[in-house]
Amino acid sequence: MSIDLFDELMVEFVRRRVDGAWDDDRSASDRWLAPRLHYALRLTRREAADRLSWAWIANRQLEVVQWRWADANGEVATDRLVGPIHKQAFARLWWGAELFRNGADYSTVERAFVLQDLPNSYLHRPLVRCRSLALGLLDVLVPEATEGTAGTAADVNELARVLNLVTAGSPPEIETGFQQDDRTGYLRWVGTPAARPSSWQALPIGPEVEDTTGRSVAAGIEIARRARDLARTSSADGGKS
Repeated sequence: MSIDLFDELMVEFVRRRVDGAWDDDRSASDRWLAPRLHYALRLTRREAADRLSWAWIANRQLEVVQWRWADANGEVATDRLVGPIHKQAFARLWWGAELFRNGADYSTVERAFVLQDLPNSYLHRPLVRCRSLALGLLDVLVPEATEGTAGTAADVNELARVLNLVTAGSPPEIETGFQQDDRTGYLRWVGTPAARPSSWQALPIGPEVEDTTGRSVAAGIEIARRARDLARTSSADGGKS
């Protein structure tokens, strides 16, 4: 695992932080860092599942972890250093980018980190390994600016609960056409050294792979909308549905 470009990225991240880029909302730094971290730190999913590697990275960037996650007493919860992928400080960013990117397009990753409850509630769930459903969830919970407003924490958590009911006995891949990850294309990208960008300002370009189709994403959106409608019905009748 090469970390040279990652180290350069973190130097830029710290520079922006010191300049006050995220003083008003530290969680907003996740939207900036997640796609760029995924671009710079090219891992297979097997490598990214190794908690020891993420713990090593967190200790290497301990000042950043403390800035982002320390509580009012200056303490950082243990799971931000050695926890599961939806908790660990850097693993959650990498996996958020991996699961919510749309091929080479990282703009969907930025949307995934608008609501902190979204990565917290979904990254560890097998359902979002279906990329088309993951993108469908964004359509419902964090629509693009021209389409509507983002949901609430309650919306995120209730939808996560209801999705288990909607997909019971019928995994999302059935409706999305059994669309599979383009493993060959992704491994080719992992094995290609990341080019150093002239500036970290613009979003980088992710792996040029064919992990989704228009049809599969449309089906993922339909599943997410069906779950949203059921969640609203359940909420309206006091959770009896």
